[in-house]
Amino acid sequence: MKGVLTLTEKFDEYKKRDRIDSDYKEEYAAEVAPQHIDYDDKDNAEVRSSAAGSTAGFIALALAILSLFTFPTLFGLVSVLLGIYAYNRGATVTGGTAAIVGGIAALIAILFRVALIGLLFSLF
Repeated sequence: MKGVLTLTEKFDEYKKRDRIDSDYKEEYAAEVAPQHIDYDDKDNAEVRSSAAGSTAGFIALALAILSLFTFPTLFGLVSVLLGIYAYNRGATVTGGTAAIVGGIAALIAILFRVALIGLLFSLF
């Protein structure tokens, strides 16, 4: 019987047709592929720069306050340098305050040491 197909012949015919011309005409590449995102490096660098300045400003301010109580010459001078760095990076208030407070603490400590050494030399 030529017109009657068995199940296996029907399945084989379906598989041939599926290989040649697929019934599924969908495209999955758009859902699977990652989307292209444009990054503006200029804005990203600016944010990174201001964040670095802000962090440096707060560290410099902490060192400046610490210099009022212990190791005023060391912590004062470090806070001045770090404060100037933070000021140039955009943290003007914290950087400037840290540089001024640290500079005053270091200057007073150095003047006190010079006066103390002068006093000791005047005794002999």
